[in-house]
Amino acid sequence: MRKIFKTGICIAIAAFACSCNDAEYPVGEVRAFFNESTTDPGVNGGVVSLGTEGVDVQLTVTMTDKVDEESVFKLVMDQSVLDVYNTEQSAGYVMIPAEYCDLGGNIVIPAGEYSSVVTISVDGNLPADLTGIPLGLPLRLEKVSGNVDVTPTSSQYVYALQTVLVNDLAQFNGATGLHAENFNGSYPNAFTIETRFQVSNTGNRNRDVFSSGSVLMRFEDPQSQTGEVAAHSAVQFQGNGGYLNPNPLTGFATNVWQHLAVTWDGSTIRLYYNGSEVANNQFASSVVGEGNFPTVSWMGGGAGGDHGLDTSWWRGCNILFTEARVWSVCRTATQIANNINSVSPDSEGLEGYWRISKATYDEETGSFEDLTGKGHPLVTDVDFVWNEGVSSEDTATEWK
Repeated sequence: MRKIFKTGICIAIAAFACSCNDAEYPVGEVRAFFNESTTDPGVNGGVVSLGTEGVDVQLTVTMTDKVDEESVFKLVMDQSVLDVYNTEQSAGYVMIPAEYCDLGGNIVIPAGEYSSVVTISVDGNLPADLTGIPLGLPLRLEKVSGNVDVTPTSSQYVYALQTVLVNDLAQFNGATGLHAENFNGSYPNAFTIETRFQVSNTGNRNRDVFSSGSVLMRFEDPQSQTGEVAAHSAVQFQGNGGYLNPNPLTGFATNVWQHLAVTWDGSTIRLYYNGSEVANNQFASSVVGEGNFPTVSWMGGGAGGDHGLDTSWWRGCNILFTEARVWSVCRTATQIANNINSVSPDSEGLEGYWRISKATYDEETGSFEDLTGKGHPLVTDVDFVWNEGVSSEDTATEWK
């Protein structure tokens, strides 16, 4: 099966190191550092969108004082810098292959001057197997010649690269029928379920977003328009003898892209709308069926009439969804917020991962590939149409 992706890149400039300070080097000694660093590690700067033509970004290398001889430095890519950044930011960036980056060569600061600017070029024409994966470009400043050494922390910098997926997504009118039989997952201590979706209306209750037998996410409350909250627009967690609504009551809008997630840490269910926690409550493990997921289904993909598991509940509603995931770990709030549009298929604890796109569709079997490679395709016999050119950065998609 040939997989075709159209891609671009967003570059979020993320300062990994703290700014230069006296603790970084002995008093009186000159040191070099990245001038873009801030007093606090984290995101620093803007976001640059681009197509396959690539992008140029710049770093300023500065010395704490000028010296009477030429100082030469260079940039090197360093996996250990990215490892620390991922830990501190609860992120999951994968280092971009070096062949897609031009680090600009030697950085020369002439005698009697303080700084020099280096231009880094990133190639946006990435292969299909890198699309949709959060990529990182971790840089470390290294001395080439001269008597000026670099500072130990503010000489490290990370560019967070997020590829932009542009693809044809399956658009359903009514229940999708999408399910993975014999999933046979068992996650008694932790799990996370999430997906990104757009629906055309909330005109009926009991519409299931996700079902695993014991764990159900469904459109339910309020039963009628309540203030600005539309009827049946809130998605609740429903288990065996327990449920959780957003508090205060909040609903999903129609005709725009949104994100839903629920996590279990062995004692507490947490509900997230668009990357923000909206409710939490403690439950007995029996409420989540001891974490057993014999099957999984999405957006009307189950069977039977109760709790939305029937085509009649979804009748008359257009559906687009993607980034459907099942994890055997309890994802943090930061991880959920930072990875709404994509994650690496190799992420720790990722048990099922589906994009409902033409690139992952097998027409012969009527199935969408499980991107984890663990062999749980989503199968359907429901007709749908392709909605072309949907970008992962789109806030809304016109219906076909």
